[in-house]
Amino acid sequence: MNAGTRRTVRLALTIAFAGMAGLVRGGDESANPTVQFSRAGAWTVGETANFTCRMQGTEKPVRELAIGCERLRNHLITLWSSDASQPTWGPRCEIVVHPTQAAYNLCLGRPNDASVGSTRLKFDEGRVTVRRIDLRADAADWIDGALPHELTHVIIAEQFQGRSLPRWADEGIAMLSESRAKHRLRLHDLRTTLRERPTYRMHDLMSLRTMPPAHLRDAFYGQSLALTSQLIERSSPAKFLAFLKHSEQAGLDKALQHHFQMNGPHDLQAEWDRWVQQPEKVGIIDLRFPTMLLASDAE
Repeated sequence: MNAGTRRTVRLALTIAFAGMAGLVRGGDESANPTVQFSRAGAWTVGETANFTCRMQGTEKPVRELAIGCERLRNHLITLWSSDASQPTWGPRCEIVVHPTQAAYNLCLGRPNDASVGSTRLKFDEGRVTVRRIDLRADAADWIDGALPHELTHVIIAEQFQGRSLPRWADEGIAMLSESRAKHRLRLHDLRTTLRERPTYRMHDLMSLRTMPPAHLRDAFYGQSLALTSQLIERSSPAKFLAFLKHSEQAGLDKALQHHFQMNGPHDLQAEWDRWVQQPEKVGIIDLRFPTMLLASDAE
């Protein structure tokens, strides 16, 4: 490892440590889970009941990451599940924090990937066999943006036992866990898109099964976040998931009618058209982990 890379790693770990201190801030210290440590080469490994966290560095940031992941998991399960029980995960969810983008890309085998986080899940007859989240410590928002986003994907996928969610809803739900700063950025991008570039009709957005082409990505993410937020504000997180499950069984038209008293996507399009006449008033419901009050959240 050359001197420049070592400086990058030290800076990444400094940023990570500051972020993880925020992740556990304000919690009940008596409820902290036990963290067992081990070493694997340059990696420090911290294990709790539900997570195996790996970082290059000392034990303290790994401990804070592991505790923060347990608290974030509890928050997300309570938020999105109608079942109050929280059974221990087996296998544990692996959280691997890579010090640089190059290390992250090499591990994932995706040399041109500019993402900050990535989730890998495997199911066998509805049972999870692999849970893994890879993150980049050199990205400023990995702790309050990518981590809650990716962990939300894990929680929601388990609700659907590995069945594919509509892309707009899967990403919309995950984006709701991100920081206020990230929400502001996404809304700014959406408002710019509404003024300058193509957007989706509601029926087309809700029918997407694959990621959109590059020129429609800002529209996809912004519209998915805003639409998911609006529908949850009219119901609740649990009722929104019930709507998605009903859509799987009975189709979108019947689910919209049953849960939101709408006559299909046409009514939803009419509502959307009213929202975007004043895009500055389109807001995002706050469902974030309440103790994740990091510097990036400052108004």
